[in-house]
Amino acid sequence: MNPLVLRSKSPHRRLTRLTPAGELRAWVIRAVVFTVLAGVSCAQRPEGSSVQQGNREQAVKFPSGKITLAGTLVLPEGAPSYPAVVLFHGSGPQKRDLSTARWFAGQGFAALAYDKRGVGESDGDFRAVPFMELCDDGLAGIDYLKSRSEIDAKRIGVWGLSQGGWLGPLAASRSEDVAFVIAVSGPGVSPGEQMIVYYANELRDRSMSESDVREASAVRRHIWNYMSTGRDYEKVKGELKNAETKPWFGQARAQQDDSFGALPTPDQLGKPVGRSLIWFKREAIYDPVPALRALRVPALFLFGDKDRLIPVQESVAVIKRIQAEDRSHHFTIREFPNDDHGIYVVSSDGNGTIDPEYLKTMREWLRAQVLKMP
Repeated sequence: MNPLVLRSKSPHRRLTRLTPAGELRAWVIRAVVFTVLAGVSCAQRPEGSSVQQGNREQAVKFPSGKITLAGTLVLPEGAPSYPAVVLFHGSGPQKRDLSTARWFAGQGFAALAYDKRGVGESDGDFRAVPFMELCDDGLAGIDYLKSRSEIDAKRIGVWGLSQGGWLGPLAASRSEDVAFVIAVSGPGVSPGEQMIVYYANELRDRSMSESDVREASAVRRHIWNYMSTGRDYEKVKGELKNAETKPWFGQARAQQDDSFGALPTPDQLGKPVGRSLIWFKREAIYDPVPALRALRVPALFLFGDKDRLIPVQESVAVIKRIQAEDRSHHFTIREFPNDDHGIYVVSSDGNGTIDPEYLKTMREWLRAQVLKMP
């Protein structure tokens, strides 16, 4: 996806808007740029090493299908073998997350952080595939870790923030090699629904009335459903025409996705325009529920209750409902008061700090659920 990455003054803070837009509909969008949403033998040979606060850091490369990904393996102090974690990215052009990797190493875990496809030193192009296929890169990282003698192959898990909160459970549903999951601000709804929530909150921030926000969101949802399915063109066309008379239309029309612009005809929907086909046909309608239902390993779900990018309460409700359906699920859910999408404590000056309770929760959960694994 090609979303908006919102950056604060803190060098390690990334808030990721999950929209994959770029060129959502090229026939109506004019250069909208979202700026916030080799071989096995080579892959198994560390290319360099360094020491960071007692940890050992090694530059590594590993294959994922036909491409080669570059990253850093951060090893903790002490003697092996080590439990390990692979770090899934949020959306957008993200490099390896060394800050999070070093935190895990401080807890006794080896951590693999890598550059996303087409970013930094990694091959490929993350924009060329639906984001769900990036799950394969994380699983390739697990395969690489299994090849390392220092790693306990039975205790390798995944951590992911934002879009990575979708990918972590998906990876665990696809591979028995995933021993645990930590999903941070991972929506329990589809990317399409998540983005409708995002745009609704944007309208609220512009002082739009709640009734107008709901009406605008309903129209946007119908437009996006048509763009995904090709159904109900005349109905949606009429609904869009009627929306032009509403007091909220101007503000909704000005939003970045341009959903309230000219509606493409059914024969235009099949034309490959930028990433619009991937978004509407694959990404927007991705349902995270099957992957959540398939989880059979310990999973920790973490949210901030001031998150404006995802529907937190609905996501928590989805996870709780799945847990209630089958008591074999080993889910832990935690909401942190006054925390945003990145689990930073919201502050009036916009320079919040990462919530220490978030780090404490992960630390204690890892000790109880992973370090004590046989």
